[in-house]
Amino acid sequence: HARVRAVTVVGTVRLDDATVVEASGVAPGDMTAWLWPPRIAADVEALPLVARAEVRRPSLTEVEVRLEERRAVYAATYRGTSVLVDRTGLVIDVGADADLPTVLLATAPPGPGALVAAHPALANAHRVWSGLSGPLRSRVVGLRAPDEDGLALELADGPDILFGRAEQLEEKVRAAGAVLADVADSPVTLIDVRVPDLPVVRID
Repeated sequence: HARVRAVTVVGTVRLDDATVVEASGVAPGDMTAWLWPPRIAADVEALPLVARAEVRRPSLTEVEVRLEERRAVYAATYRGTSVLVDRTGLVIDVGADADLPTVLLATAPPGPGALVAAHPALANAHRVWSGLSGPLRSRVVGLRAPDEDGLALELADGPDILFGRAEQLEEKVRAAGAVLADVADSPVTLIDVRVPDLPVVRID
């Protein structure tokens, strides 16, 4: 009977190949007759960082795992602990990325493999992040999420925006955009859109 000679991995960025091979459950010397590519792919996709995986057999004795990693859209931090979160709200890895916005939390974030839904303040921040317009989201460099009510957006080139809960998202985004346009080049340091019909500005 033929046996596996090599297991190769294609597509890793943050993951190391050894972790993928271990998750696959395939090792050199295994009987090739027992290999079932759909099961191997499912085991690899169980890794939080993996969005999808495909298993190919280049030859009778070779196994190739091709994967696509999940992409982080922001980092969530608490007292030196930082995790990366993808657009679906899944915590995909421990770590930070200087090119991504940071959500500052008052309590520890969930660990890799968990959803932000397990953390109310982070879940609220994620819903707001997802609901922001493209132009406004592109200006956000940080989010402060002490709780569900106190979410604030930090802009790279403007005042902070006190956003609050992920309610009336479209109205709040429109209000923020209108006020930002009105206060351009002014000393305004905070825009409060928690009540979008009555936005408030503050000058320190």
